[in-house]
Amino acid sequence: MNTAHAPADDDLADDIAPAAPTRSWVLRPTALGIFLIVGSVIGFLASFALAVEKYEKLENPEAALSCDLNPFFSCGSVMEWPQSQLFGFPNQLIGVAAFIFPLLLGVLLVAKARIPAWVMIGLNIGLALGVALVMFLFYTSIYVIGVGCPWCMVVWTVTIPMFCAVTAHNALAGSFGRGVRDSAIVRVLAKENIAIAVVWLLIIAFCVVVQFWNFFSTLL
Repeated sequence: MNTAHAPADDDLADDIAPAAPTRSWVLRPTALGIFLIVGSVIGFLASFALAVEKYEKLENPEAALSCDLNPFFSCGSVMEWPQSQLFGFPNQLIGVAAFIFPLLLGVLLVAKARIPAWVMIGLNIGLALGVALVMFLFYTSIYVIGVGCPWCMVVWTVTIPMFCAVTAHNALAGSFGRGVRDSAIVRVLAKENIAIAVVWLLIIAFCVVVQFWNFFSTLL
């Protein structure tokens, strides 16, 4: 990776393919880099806090964790289920490790380093796997276990927008091919990546409210 040349904000997209007709903030390395840094830091801190809570729970099963808010939202209750260790170790360790890569790329983008298209595609794949895991854990937590994990929800809230933004970047920059880049539908959807992420999260929030209506109705 050549970091000697500091390209202008649009160089990342132009280095991959000719300029896309639709200009978007995701094609500006500084903006995308800051977005990745903020999202990664929040996700890392949430995952780290959850890991600390996990080890506290292992040392003292009767401990009241800071994220045990009530019977409906309790990290400790979710930790007692096998789904909290899908690969034989606590899921939160995945988050602690996984957010390092987008954080690093975010720093490089802000530093004006040239990021090859294949690296951005690799980030996209990683975020896609992260979103798949997030949606599985969302379904398991809300509909199978019946308890929400506050720290997990923070991770969901940053992973989905990061996935949408990186996917939009790769689509508009031509990393998925000219056919995708030149598609009018793709350009419109990519430009509205934040709106898509917000709608996605609102659907999740709606599902949580409906599932736990007995709790939320007491707040009215």
